Amino acid sequence: MGIVNGDKKSIRRWLFGIIFFVFFLLIFLLNRMYPIHSDDWMYSFVFNENPARFIHNIRDVFVSQYNHYLYWGGRNVVHFIDQILLMIPALTREIINSLAFVLFILAIYKIANCGKVLAPMLFLFIGAVLWLGLPTFPQTVVWITGSSNYLWGSLIVLSFLYNYYRFYITEKSKDTRLRALWMFLFGIIAGWTNENVSIALLFIIFSLLIYFTIRKIKVPLWFAAGLFGVGIGCAIMLAAPGNFIRSHDTHVSLNLDTKSLVEVLRFKARNIYLIYRYIPAVSALIAAYVVSVLIYWFVNKDNRNEKVLFGSVLFFIAAHISALAMIASPIFPVRASFCMHAFMIVAISILYGDLKFETRGTKIVNSLFLTALLIWSGSTYYCMYYNPLKYLRDRYKVREQYIESQKGKGIKDIVLKESPIIMPGQFDFEDITADELSWRNRICADYYKVNSIKRIE
Repeated sequence: MGIVNGDKKSIRRWLFGIIFFVFFLLIFLLNRMYPIHSDDWMYSFVFNENPARFIHNIRDVFVSQYNHYLYWGGRNVVHFIDQILLMIPALTREIINSLAFVLFILAIYKIANCGKVLAPMLFLFIGAVLWLGLPTFPQTVVWITGSSNYLWGSLIVLSFLYNYYRFYITEKSKDTRLRALWMFLFGIIAGWTNENVSIALLFIIFSLLIYFTIRKIKVPLWFAAGLFGVGIGCAIMLAAPGNFIRSHDTHVSLNLDTKSLVEVLRFKARNIYLIYRYIPAVSALIAAYVVSVLIYWFVNKDNRNEKVLFGSVLFFIAAHISALAMIASPIFPVRASFCMHAFMIVAISILYGDLKFETRGTKIVNSLFLTALLIWSGSTYYCMYYNPLKYLRDRYKVREQYIESQKGKGIKDIVLKESPIIMPGQFDFEDITADELSWRNRICADYYKVNSIKRIE
């Protein structure tokens, strides 16, 4: 019997490793094809320096982020990652960014599978759902600046939260001063990632603190140290002078500076409503979560765990708190709903990971479900991500060859005579235009080391 169990564990480990590698390979193929574009050009330079100067070393990154904090915004942790990735060789960057995605799957898996045996099919389920359920997937996972802001930021936060969720599930933890120091520093970084993610993070930790207080369970020192660190990191991020400069400029551009507080709040609330109303993945994930709760509560009634259910509900509520937190922002781009989508996927995964498929019938149903999910996510990957990125790569290859040929002839005012690059909505892609003085055209010219660049048809 022991040998049989050992064989099963070995098979699970091998299967887990294979699935992990396949997901890495799939995302790596996309990373290889996505060119440096738009904000990537801007973050390739020391921020707010004139004339533009490329990032060459770690010191340049620190100088850049200091300027960024003063003049643009407080997300220094994720933009620090962004500029490091843009500074290193392309292949290394693509490998690291691909690893970030599979580690993101792993972070969700670790929470959903907390305290249980290795579950390759749960990892497969999470990876497949992420292909389908994340907003503007190429923009928030593959495009370097978008990935740094949303994928990397959420990876840091979920990795930090795993410590709290594990203590919640097991109510056991080693508590040393060294770990408390580590969690304090880790908390500063996690709280300093992204505004609405940090609000969701604080909500979860405070909710768990209330839970432990009601249950009269003593929390370890690291629990409080981590919470204190998150508060400090969040405060540093929100206090950035650049936030106020950028917010003022945005309010002026939207004519909100002349409106009353009630009108401004109504405008911002409408932005949140539009995300819920017009982004299909939001309503789909809400519906999927309701179905998951019903299945877990009624079909799985002999094996249900109320602590698991509460943990799932906590992540689901936190997801929507992250969306409501956008009331503080004059705009709510779809990519900024990444945390909401990701936390809903965590909530669903927690319930799915606790389902027991013990009978032959439930095993067959689960196998059919996973097969359908894989077919759906596979077709989405190929049709919505791989094929469009192949087109984008080919267009950029021709464009860059032309730019270099013009530079070789001594021509530094580049005119691209070509149609615009138009990508599916998932990419939220904006091409350079005929206006050589526009922001995107000017930073593109700096990146390619020419005087000006424009595109005409």
